[in-house]
Amino acid sequence: MSFNSKMKKHGNQFTFNSDDLPFTSLEEYITTGGNNVIPVKAVFVNSKAQYGPRPVLVSPSFKINLPAHCLEDVQQILTDSELITLINEGKCNFIVGTYEDRNGKMRYTGSFVDA
Repeated sequence: MSFNSKMKKHGNQFTFNSDDLPFTSLEEYITTGGNNVIPVKAVFVNSKAQYGPRPVLVSPSFKINLPAHCLEDVQQILTDSELITLINEGKCNFIVGTYEDRNGKMRYTGSFVDA
């Protein structure tokens, strides 16, 4: 068993193999030329993250660490077989947005939408 597969709580629900993809943050992905519309290939919860469970989105080329406030959405996806099927069929995207936190720093967020 690989390290990556032990970290995933979804088991083999998704058909896309993400074992060899590198991790990146949502901010790094966007600021280095990533598109604001990300095709979703899989999602999982990294239960061994430094600051507690972290939601992760699998794109065609990266595992993208999402903000903590996306955890509930990812957990909901993982418990809904219809949503998992839609992701496996390529019918889900993640639209990236920004907001300003209370200290005036720009932060990245997003939402899952139909492809």
